[in-house]
Amino acid sequence: MPVNSKPIEPMVAPDSGVTVRMYKTGFGDCFLLAFRGEGGKPVHMLIDCGVHGQWSGGGKRIVQIAEHIRASTNGRLAVVAITHEHADHISGFGAARTVFEAMDDVAESWFGWTEKPGDPDVAALKTQRTRILAGLRAAQQSFAATDAATAENLGGILGFFEVAGPDGTVLPMTGAQAMDVVRKIARKQQYLKPKCPPLTVPGVEGVRVFVLGPPVDRKYLLAAGPSGASGEVYTEMALAAAMGVAGDQSAGGEEFQPFAGNFRILTEIAREHKDGFEFFHKHYGFDDKDPEAWRRIDLDWQYAAESLALKLDSATNNTSLVLAIELMNSGRVLLFPGDAQVGNWESWHEGDWTEENGLAKGEKITAKDLLGRTVLYKVGHHGSHNATLREKGLEMMTSPELVAMIPVDEEWALRRKPRPWKMPFNPLYSDLKVRTKGRILRIDKGVVDPPESGAWGSLQPRNEELYLELTIEDPETVGQR
Repeated sequence: MPVNSKPIEPMVAPDSGVTVRMYKTGFGDCFLLAFRGEGGKPVHMLIDCGVHGQWSGGGKRIVQIAEHIRASTNGRLAVVAITHEHADHISGFGAARTVFEAMDDVAESWFGWTEKPGDPDVAALKTQRTRILAGLRAAQQSFAATDAATAENLGGILGFFEVAGPDGTVLPMTGAQAMDVVRKIARKQQYLKPKCPPLTVPGVEGVRVFVLGPPVDRKYLLAAGPSGASGEVYTEMALAAAMGVAGDQSAGGEEFQPFAGNFRILTEIAREHKDGFEFFHKHYGFDDKDPEAWRRIDLDWQYAAESLALKLDSATNNTSLVLAIELMNSGRVLLFPGDAQVGNWESWHEGDWTEENGLAKGEKITAKDLLGRTVLYKVGHHGSHNATLREKGLEMMTSPELVAMIPVDEEWALRRKPRPWKMPFNPLYSDLKVRTKGRILRIDKGVVDPPESGAWGSLQPRNEELYLELTIEDPETVGQR
């Protein structure tokens, strides 16, 4: 669908380097990259396409964006990379399914190993996620009549797992089914593990893609929240309490019950079988209006729902596919971490790339090296406090050319009730402004005015109605590395 009836021009690529387009989804990730291919033709790579399930008008907007992507690429994509199973990264493939299925050609789809069908470890993760989601939705419905604020807060988190259609209603589609659309349209699928040999973008020379995450080691995979260690993440005193991820949770499960199973009687059994349970009918009641209902504790597990929902959200983020795209002429790097959280970031520093995993003889590349050469950082999880490591992350991004792209709508995030989402988180954002010299692109604010005159230099970012765009020229730089 043309924006304001204007014809959509194909997205071109520079002679050397890359053009990066961040679509204005509202509150979600959608990045289209253009590299120069054979004969000067642009070769396109799409990283995610989604919007939060509760962002007003998001379903209609993401369909419009999908149509724009198809027109901008002439229906051809070399790679579609999916970072993780959250609606704000994948809903477009569900809401605009017919648009993507009508693409003329999609060569490859890239996923993290945590999305590989048939893998028993993946199946266990998916089963656990499904059980927790079912319990959280039940808790939300229960709270809707008694605690509207808690129900609204749960709804905001569950919106990361809901695909909204063009009319705003939630589609009967899971995140996994939205990702199945990508599997279907691509001629080849790859399920990637960290430190695998560097990837290439089909039809493009001079570009290598390093996979940093998701981690394989459960120690890192489950460590989504900050540990509280000094210098680990950006913090405020109010956020000093660290949040972790339990290894095997399910809403309403054994770990949320106050007594062991042999000391419990299920509500359903006591209600349906009055004989033998007269005491419970008389003194506990089964109607919430019953004056004796206060004695029951069978639903007390629900009050752990908000904490559990946050942990599920973080655990899903931590399965993010993380890509470091190297422009080989100069060694410049573009970092797309999805919404990777603490454990994922920490795992990058385990091991490195050498001749044994795809490099030339005598060559060695580490995560620290890639971070040090990063010139474009797609800020994780809308700039939240626990999706950008400090000492092992942003403080290693020492390139004087650093630019940040943040897919965020701060006003919408702050309106969340009863607990606003601090996105972007001020301590992190303040350091980003310093390290980028103010070179920041945001969905909600467009091109942020840098404090230093001429800070953008030759980059010349574009701010269009539907997207923000940046071209990074990449002439060969002697001694860059």
